[in-house]
Amino acid sequence: MRSNGVPKYPDPASGGQLPKGSAQAFGVSDSQYQAAQRTCQHLLPTGGSFDEQAHECIQAGDCPPALVQQMLTADRKFAQCMRSHGVPNWPDPTISDGGAPIFKVSAAGITHSQTHSPPMSNTIMQCSRLYPAPVAMA
Repeated sequence: MRSNGVPKYPDPASGGQLPKGSAQAFGVSDSQYQAAQRTCQHLLPTGGSFDEQAHECIQAGDCPPALVQQMLTADRKFAQCMRSHGVPNWPDPTISDGGAPIFKVSAAGITHSQTHSPPMSNTIMQCSRLYPAPVAMA
């Protein structure tokens, strides 16, 4: 980003999350910032794809309606995968108070310790590879 016209763009956080901020926060125009994003998008692990956009909107708590619909479609496929791989009570996604899809697993009788158990963690990983989508659970 810095070498493509956004010299004040900070390094990612220690966990790898991209910095949040507007073009103005980084001292450039919107068009300059968007041009740098387009140029650098291929360098992102997700290619700046749907998955990256979904993660960003969930973190920001601000998801555009069209993206929410894409996320719901992906999450429904993920839920079907979970059910077909031995978790028959895995729920379909619903919309959280923040406006993003969420799996209300506790309401379906699935505990936190179950979702973090090795067997279910493996199933979650397997279904995430087949149907990439951010998985938010409550």
